[in-house]
Amino acid sequence: MGGRTLRKVAPPVLLAVVVAAGWEFLPGILGLEKFILPPLSDVLAQFGSAFLLDQMWTNGLVTLQETLLGLLLGSVVGIVGGLVLGESAIARATFYPYLVALQSLPKIALAPLFVIWFGFGTTPKVLVAATLTFFPLLVNTMSGVLSVDRARAQLFRSLSASRRQTWTKLLLPSALPSVLAGFEVATVLALLGAVLGEFVSAQEGLGVLLLQQQTNYDTAGVFATLMVLAAIGVVLNQIAVQLRKRLVFW
Repeated sequence: MGGRTLRKVAPPVLLAVVVAAGWEFLPGILGLEKFILPPLSDVLAQFGSAFLLDQMWTNGLVTLQETLLGLLLGSVVGIVGGLVLGESAIARATFYPYLVALQSLPKIALAPLFVIWFGFGTTPKVLVAATLTFFPLLVNTMSGVLSVDRARAQLFRSLSASRRQTWTKLLLPSALPSVLAGFEVATVLALLGAVLGEFVSAQEGLGVLLLQQQTNYDTAGVFATLMVLAAIGVVLNQIAVQLRKRLVFW
């Protein structure tokens, strides 16, 4: 058991050591200015600043709130939409091409429209996060519904099951593995959407902090903030992974 754990843990740890060493020494070897690529020690030193930590905490909570709200909204709409499109061939033929067209639009172009329609508050950022979250869950849910065993579906029809019973007892449980796989991807996309929305219009959030650091050519601060965003994304993704393992353990 110990050897198996070591083989599982050793590669990512070794990769982290190699990347950290390269990040620390290569800028000096290549003669790069610190405002272009600071060494890792300079980036880590940013976390020793009480002011920056306070800024990261305050703005990080705002971004996390926008991320979770967008994830919730996009997940609900995506799962319900996937159930509808997966169950009905007419609805799938009617709406799916337009949904693909909507997903093809760059979200940076939609963000200003959300600001015009809903103002400069939290809503535009939540909607951008939701639009990025919606499509993976829609497609995965629809794929899960379409893969339902035909014999089971015919059995439900022969027993005169209601639509609610069909959804809750057959379609959703059968699609759950696909739904949760899409949810793992959606957690990261929701975070990207929240930050993207903050780039367009916001007064607080990690996206705003990144823009301020960029304006001040604070490259070490930018990398430190990116590390925080990466950590948030990994934690959210791992929560989704553990949720999938608990709910679809088979």
